[in-house]
Amino acid sequence: MEDFTFEQIVSIANGYRTMARALNEFQVMHWPAFTHEQQLDLNAYQNSLLNRAQDLQSLAVRPAFNQAGEIAAAIRQATDDARAGLQHIHTITVALNIGAITVALAASVARANLRGIQTALRELGDLLALDKEEQE
Repeated sequence: MEDFTFEQIVSIANGYRTMARALNEFQVMHWPAFTHEQQLDLNAYQNSLLNRAQDLQSLAVRPAFNQAGEIAAAIRQATDDARAGLQHIHTITVALNIGAITVALAASVARANLRGIQTALRELGDLLALDKEEQE
């Protein structure tokens, strides 16, 4: 088992922060379409991602994995893909699901739950692929 390197921690934490920012931008762009409850959900997702980034960088959590480099790269790629997906998604429900799955991914990382990470990565990939198919 190996810990994430400092560079991996910074990269993952920055991915969480940029994802929180992307959720905020989506929220602002589609403000009138959201219900009050959906606004609260998005705010909770943003806060959770920012808190997970802080926990990771302050070393409040120290997840360790076999092949930590591969896992870190997959996490960062997933958050990058989710952020990019939010730029072209127009469906509120899909955006909320992307936010929720990204938060689940961050929670699984903090707990060093490899199975949870794999599930979140798969679900996020499936959701982004489904949205892409719908747009074509």
